[in-house]
Amino acid sequence: MRGKSFGSARFDEHLVVLTDPKSIAAEQYRVLRSRMEHLSQEKGARTFIVTSPVVGEGKSMTTANLAISLSQSRDRRVALVDCDLRRPTLHRLFGMRMREGFIDVLEERTPLETALVPIEHPLLPPGALSFLPAGKANAASPEWLGSSKTDKLITLLSERFDLVLFDTPPILPLADAAVLGGKVDGALLVLRAGRTSTETLSLAMQSVDLQNWVGVILNGVDFERSSQYGGIYATYQKTYSAHAIEGRGEIND
Repeated sequence: MRGKSFGSARFDEHLVVLTDPKSIAAEQYRVLRSRMEHLSQEKGARTFIVTSPVVGEGKSMTTANLAISLSQSRDRRVALVDCDLRRPTLHRLFGMRMREGFIDVLEERTPLETALVPIEHPLLPPGALSFLPAGKANAASPEWLGSSKTDKLITLLSERFDLVLFDTPPILPLADAAVLGGKVDGALLVLRAGRTSTETLSLAMQSVDLQNWVGVILNGVDFERSSQYGGIYATYQKTYSAHAIEGRGEIND
């Protein structure tokens, strides 16, 4: 996995908000950040899941970049939580080995304070971003997502941080994202340009209460080479992201 080293950490190159902050992609995360900030201030929303219809749409990379961008705003504390207990990947993006995390806190093997990992980088304010890895999960671990202990942990995180992003498994093949989607303030759906069909999008959005959808993120757009995708991106932004984040409560196909 290619990346850039800062101190003892080696961040994956796909974390463009840190590794290529002047890129078009990094700028789009800042645009999304401003919309999330508006939603948070207007509706008091603090906790969000990020999911995708199926595997391979760039969900975890998008979640990590968004969390980084949000934490760059002044005087804001952000928590990034890996709830993809079946295929956790966020720790690798930050150049870490798997360690105690979310599931270990739920099973009371590790206190939250010990499991949280501060992310340090010259482009991040000190203490702005904390990461909670998935932890040492097993086949039965996803069953914890529907428990009252998960409710309590979400509440605790929302009290300690200004914004909390939960990276969840894809929503169509697994129930995990839908379970967590009912416990948080909002849900974001990540799609990949040229890959996600209209039918897949429709099925995914039916999996979580429409009141909880706050936006759709179109990933993998090549702005420099494809004016077609630029047009598609603008359409999604207008129809989904902007519409929902303005607080109208639903997203139209």
